[in-house]
Amino acid sequence: MDDPTTPAVDQDTEQRARGLLFRNRDYTGWWIGATLSEFGTALAVVAYPLLVLAVTGSATGAGAVEAAVSIGYVVTLLVGGALADQFSRRTLMLLSPSIQAVAVITVTIAVFTDHVTIPHIVLVGFLQGLAGGLSGGAEYAALRRVVDQDQLPTAFSLMQARGMVIRLAGPAIGGVLYGLARFLPFLVDAISFVVNIVGVLMIRRPLGPDLDENEAREPVLKSIGGGIRFIMANAYLRFVLVWAALINACAAGLLILVIVLVHTRGGSPALVGAVNAIGAVGGLVGALVAARIVRALPGRLLVIVASWLMALAVAGIAVVTTAWAVGVLMAVLMFVVSPLNVLFSSYQARIIPDRLIGRASSAIEFGASSIRWVGALAAGLLASAISPAAATGIFAGLLALIAISTLVARGLRVLDTPLDQVVAD
Repeated sequence: MDDPTTPAVDQDTEQRARGLLFRNRDYTGWWIGATLSEFGTALAVVAYPLLVLAVTGSATGAGAVEAAVSIGYVVTLLVGGALADQFSRRTLMLLSPSIQAVAVITVTIAVFTDHVTIPHIVLVGFLQGLAGGLSGGAEYAALRRVVDQDQLPTAFSLMQARGMVIRLAGPAIGGVLYGLARFLPFLVDAISFVVNIVGVLMIRRPLGPDLDENEAREPVLKSIGGGIRFIMANAYLRFVLVWAALINACAAGLLILVIVLVHTRGGSPALVGAVNAIGAVGGLVGALVAARIVRALPGRLLVIVASWLMALAVAGIAVVTTAWAVGVLMAVLMFVVSPLNVLFSSYQARIIPDRLIGRASSAIEFGASSIRWVGALAAGLLASAISPAAATGIFAGLLALIAISTLVARGLRVLDTPLDQVVAD
């Protein structure tokens, strides 16, 4: 493996790293199962709103399902992280898709028998969110057990690429399946969770945690507090938590603003979809080269440059006048974000010790998701009060402030240390 501090990276390095990863049977089986599960979920993302609209004609009902998923996820995220450091991670990773498979099967049966009710659909969404939050910390911890440390950037890069491909293809295929038969996307989603279970069962390595059997387990709340205290005591993790929260809030707001910008300029729904698809393509390309970029550039320099590029891209979106230009700038934005996600995740996985990885990573994810709704709400209010372009300019200004903070943030100093030399605190 090449030295991460070397500027010139062999063009074949990343290809060799991916080849090594997929020769890892534990990783490959799990990755395939998780990919199909994520794809099945993407099918349902479009099928649920279509189903609710068909039954009630209410957009509010469709929004309630998505809200139920988000609420359920947040409710169990911290608890799931604490459990991952005290109980079998493999069990948690099997329990979550099992719950989701059973929940989605009930929807499949309800649709097939024409007994769909909104409370039932909302409850299923909530249960799926609960299950997702329950296993999040265990999955993050398990990845570090399954993948060699020097292959973490490649593994996180593949996860980014997988998400972008599914984001492009999943909703469209879900719509086609729904058109063929309403129950089909839900049936495929349920089957995908079963495949995920098989993928987890294929992992032969112990996933931990490695506990002293004579040591009493901490109460869950105390365990959660331990993860939070560890983050607060580490300047890098504090920075990542705040950075991710602000960036996610900006991303949620920008998604609304791009739709409003294109719509107010006479763009059709198809054009809105095309603009977002162009952005997703940029994210996919960024994900495919993210690990190579992380290895080629000094970490702190990458954060500083990428942060300014993000601010400039959003400023450009505020001033351009054509939808296609907005799409290109969205692609630039998504391209830049992917290497940052890989960089932060890779260092995070090296810094947090195994005994804390579940609760600490879940706490960071909880914080990162905590104010996302604020960005979407603020975008809508600002677009109505002033104009979509001016609101986008305000978001660009916020991103510029974040970029300025990267110039002085003490927590980013750890990125001056090559990834393979970073050890758990």
